[in-house]
Amino acid sequence: MQTGNGIATQNYRDKVPSNSSDPQLTIEIITPALAEEMLRHNTCNRPIKETNVIFLTHEILEGRWRLTGSAIQFVGKDLVDGQHRLKAIIAAGKAVKMVIARFPATAVAKDIFKVIDVGANRTVGDILAIEGEANVNVLSGILKGMARYYQAIEHAGQTAKTIPYSSQTQAANKTLKTAHALRRTVVKKPLSHIMDLLAQYPLARESAQFAKARGRSKPQLLTPVQWGILHAIYNDVDEASATTFLESLNTGENLSRQSPILQLRERLLSLRTDMTRNATSVGPQFVLALCNAAWNAYRTGKPINLKKISAGDPIQIAK
Repeated sequence: MQTGNGIATQNYRDKVPSNSSDPQLTIEIITPALAEEMLRHNTCNRPIKETNVIFLTHEILEGRWRLTGSAIQFVGKDLVDGQHRLKAIIAAGKAVKMVIARFPATAVAKDIFKVIDVGANRTVGDILAIEGEANVNVLSGILKGMARYYQAIEHAGQTAKTIPYSSQTQAANKTLKTAHALRRTVVKKPLSHIMDLLAQYPLARESAQFAKARGRSKPQLLTPVQWGILHAIYNDVDEASATTFLESLNTGENLSRQSPILQLRERLLSLRTDMTRNATSVGPQFVLALCNAAWNAYRTGKPINLKKISAGDPIQIAK
């Protein structure tokens, strides 16, 4: 069969093996037309997840599609794995190269389907570990928190003094706005974007080391990721002040009653106590609002009452 772009492919139905229980594996160019033909035999799959189709479509349009060993799978003529990838090829309107695995019609399609996609999904921490990074879980959390924070500042504008509380709630490692016909659709980011964030924020490595040590401190004022995000943000503003501020917050030593650091420490301890009693969690954006307000008061020497800050209030930008 000749495709519109001159690439020759065989009809997939002509390739179904009949005498072996093992699949026949081929590497083929899958055009939108061929993807449509394959999807006509999509009879035993789970419901389509449109967000997954949009994500894969975006990857194809952005030129990030790569040939891997992950195959489109058939049992006889029945498609048992690959419907989202085929839908994405159609939506993108581009042909891509893929591995095709065809089991004979004698195989039981449901038995094949039961063992597909049951392994553990790769995480951003896995990506960092593969690249040889340390403290990967804390590091990934710090990178995502920094991305949320600095993206919120960028959206607020250079002259802004605060950022909206809600702008911190979007998971920056999972969502992005597409740049094509899907412009208004929110889709997942590829896991590989974590390495782009690390290249953008290399200080996060040092912050992860700092966070790991502070995460063992008693009492626990903050999570390791929260310690790391504060370390990265405040060191970017003033390294010397950041060291004093964070160490004083951690130890509580030599602080006057008027100190914003002492206010912050007491407020965080109170939140921790309330969280333990009520089995509720304190949102990271509320913690950031308290910490940034205390940081700015510490840097400027101006008085502040942290008890007046509530969840939902705008978050001060650290200066």
